[in-house]
Amino acid sequence: MDITQLQYFRTIAETGSLTKAAKRLHISQPAMSAMLKKFEEELQVELFDRSPNRIHLNPVGEIALVHVNTILRNIEQMKADLLSAAEQNLTLSIAFCDPGVRWYCVPRFSLAHPEIQVKDELYTGGEAKRLLTERVYDLIVTPKPVQGNHIQSLSFLPDQVYLSVSTDSKLLGRESISLREIPAQPLLYPQIGGYFLMQMEKIITEDNLPITLIKNNYNTTQYMIRTTNFLATIGTLSMDLRNDGTHRTLIPMSDPELNVVFHISFLKSNREKVQKFLDWGKECLGQRLSASASLEQQPLSSEGKTSPDTYVQ
Repeated sequence: MDITQLQYFRTIAETGSLTKAAKRLHISQPAMSAMLKKFEEELQVELFDRSPNRIHLNPVGEIALVHVNTILRNIEQMKADLLSAAEQNLTLSIAFCDPGVRWYCVPRFSLAHPEIQVKDELYTGGEAKRLLTERVYDLIVTPKPVQGNHIQSLSFLPDQVYLSVSTDSKLLGRESISLREIPAQPLLYPQIGGYFLMQMEKIITEDNLPITLIKNNYNTTQYMIRTTNFLATIGTLSMDLRNDGTHRTLIPMSDPELNVVFHISFLKSNREKVQKFLDWGKECLGQRLSASASLEQQPLSSEGKTSPDTYVQ
């Protein structure tokens, strides 16, 4: 007995005719008759009462049809469940602690692997371990490793904040600068949240710095950067997304809080699912280190130093 027999039997029952059933299923009427005969022999019962011009289910056949319909529905449900599971395996849910690393990764990875759908969110909480354990996310990108025996954390991408200053600024010519050294003045920052904004707000508050953060939406901030002399900041991972104009230059910020290597964490048991992202990340790390060297970035802190060899092999 196979699925085809069940489907043919149901069609005969629906049409009440071997000829009509054969026509609907695009097979010959003799082939349909042979299939029905074999099906009844396997079940050791007759399923239909036959008349010269019609065939209709007998009481035994009606019972058989109930079971056949249930079996075929279960088969269709199984197919749907398996397809859903397969599609789920082609979806990665990733949480990023900062918009810069999020904006850098998602379009590039999607371009490299269009077969994988990325569901990305901004995350700055303290429950990364729980969210990975409960499989809310497949991957979480954080400024520090996520600890746990069942979790693996790997060095991912370095990022550093630069200060964007106008060419008439008194700060021009500095090789590097700390947020704590900036004199009282406005500092533009897009209202996008994330790790670096939290760190800057923390430094300004705890050190009681005379800096006023001017937070607007991204487009407004972009416009103000191009049309004013206000200070602004930008991370290395977001540089290709912004045009500061020709009247500005970038100075590396020396604050350790603003110079990090992001880590990527995942369940060890989920490694097969996330492997393509890990492989892509390894290539990406090498490219970023080369780009950092070309920008003559300041050396990373001892905690944040990394190289392509520290990434997953």
